Amino acid sequence: MADIPQQIGKYRIARALGKGAMGMVYEGFDPVIERRVAIKTILAEYLEGDEMQEATARFKREAQAGGRLQHPSIVAVYEYGDTGEMAFIVMEYVDGKELRRMLADGVRFDLIEVFEIMKQLLGALDYSHKQGVVHRDIKPANLMITTGPKVKIMDFGIARLESSSLTQVGTVVGTPTHMSPEQLMGLQADGRADLWSSGVILYELLTGLSPFLAESPATVMHKVLQTDPKPPSAVATTLPKGFDNVVARALAKKADERYQTAREFQAAMLQALQGKSPAATSTAMRTQRSAAEETAARKAQVLAIDPAVLAEVERSLSRHVGPLAKILVKRTQVEAGSIGQFFRALAENIPDAEEHKAFMKKMDAVKANLADPPKAESAPDAAVKTVPSGAQAVFTPEVLAAAEKRLASYVGPLARVLIKEAAGQSGNIKELYRQLAAHLDEEDERQAFLASLPG
Repeated sequence: MADIPQQIGKYRIARALGKGAMGMVYEGFDPVIERRVAIKTILAEYLEGDEMQEATARFKREAQAGGRLQHPSIVAVYEYGDTGEMAFIVMEYVDGKELRRMLADGVRFDLIEVFEIMKQLLGALDYSHKQGVVHRDIKPANLMITTGPKVKIMDFGIARLESSSLTQVGTVVGTPTHMSPEQLMGLQADGRADLWSSGVILYELLTGLSPFLAESPATVMHKVLQTDPKPPSAVATTLPKGFDNVVARALAKKADERYQTAREFQAAMLQALQGKSPAATSTAMRTQRSAAEETAARKAQVLAIDPAVLAEVERSLSRHVGPLAKILVKRTQVEAGSIGQFFRALAENIPDAEEHKAFMKKMDAVKANLADPPKAESAPDAAVKTVPSGAQAVFTPEVLAAAEKRLASYVGPLARVLIKEAAGQSGNIKELYRQLAAHLDEEDERQAFLASLPG
């Protein structure tokens, strides 16, 4: 190994982080901004003269591609430099662990953590592909995991532009166990190759095993091109079987039979997490909030929300995502910085556009009530009067029990909490039912509930 330089450009070198295909990677320090950086180099000693010139030109152009990718789950590229003997890219330094090391150490992730890691990975790939940049080497060694878990994809600085034919000099771009069939066959690869690699990572996260690992590169290639791995649920028997379909689709040998976009892949995972069987064919996914917006919304402090409101939000969300709602509400409450961010982050987990819209409409109503709670003295209403401040409406236990039973058919155990709250805000039975009906999402359900009002 070559001696570690004391400085590269303006950056002081602290240590070597590893050896790349054409050079070294160092930890450096920017004395101007006073931050740690990672510096990836191409060294002339690794290449012949003509190769060095060509590799440097390609390295620069690919660094420019990486430099325009501004995403919270992608390692940022700060600068490109060339000293003649060395070309280098200066990148964000990430203080975390490589997913490769974590898997090798036997670290296993909860299913919700697997979903979160894959959601961030696919969100970053969706953004990258829309910018015309294909990574081509998505693998655990290029994923850094920090506390959260949060994902950082590395090595976007040498990714290939879809409009370019650039490749690394003298190397096979990618790792055989994570390379798509078209890459192994030397065919043109687009973003669906990254989705294949992501499918391999999903399999590893779910089972702790590599689906194509073998003793020799030739055997690996044979497995990738000719064989299908065992379904994840056959390896880890507690997994929802819906993930078998997700993995099978992601690892389809033909690109046209895979997920066509990262968003489609992500939506299928959500279905599997809900206990559903994802569709076997490609479907267009609706627009979801970007991973950049999501990350910007996250805060370290738990958002204070009334338990009754949380229960109502969880009930509304469960209509769309099932039992997963409880986990998502709890997790998002920790990450959101405002009630609006909280609602939007929850809505992101609803892939269907109409259901997404209905949920947000309901949340807008909840938010309005939080921002402008009903006053004790409201405008006169000929039909219904609100209870004056300090007054207590009198409802017999039989009336409340009947209302609770009717409401429970729509909202379950939450009915008991809602009845108690509404009873203290209603001056008569008609107002009681109107208050309760406001907690139902569907218009036909509201009308049916109001029609059950005792005569």
